[in-house]
Amino acid sequence: MLAKNFDRVTAFEPDPTSAVILERKIARHHLTNIRVVPVALADSRGTSRLYIHSRVRKRSIGSSNTLMTTLPDARAGVAESNRPATTQSVEVETDTVDDRLGTETVDLMKIDVEGAEFLVLKGARSALREGRISSLLIELHDSKRKDELDALLAEYRYRTKWLDFAMESPTNHVLATRYKSLSRWNLV
Repeated sequence: MLAKNFDRVTAFEPDPTSAVILERKIARHHLTNIRVVPVALADSRGTSRLYIHSRVRKRSIGSSNTLMTTLPDARAGVAESNRPATTQSVEVETDTVDDRLGTETVDLMKIDVEGAEFLVLKGARSALREGRISSLLIELHDSKRKDELDALLAEYRYRTKWLDFAMESPTNHVLATRYKSLSRWNLV
């Protein structure tokens, strides 16, 4: 939905079924500024298991598939009827934001990785430290880790604004914006 607001969009989609659906949607809408990369962003380069917690449907590529061995919260937006009886997995390629980004900059990075958000952030340490990611929109899947996420982002000089935080919610969204000037951090 946001593709029209950016010159380039890179979508990392490790689930092969979801990647095909996403590619078809991009073609159907004649979007030429989106590139789909069939890789899971994480804290290291290699391979990992992607656990398939929900069926991917033609109309929606939203799912609860994750690199995490367990679904963060059984209520995490997936109807019981869409959950498979057993958890299947598929081996996927993993890489880090730092490796994929190199020295480039990003205006907005959206992280919706079903509980693996801290893995993605760990793999983005250089880009975050160097301020090469202006803003992040992160879906947090464990509300008990809110303070930990706030502290991590503050360490990299990001100001956070929680868009819909509720302790009992299975997901919460935060917009993190990098401070433009170091002077804000030198206030007494």
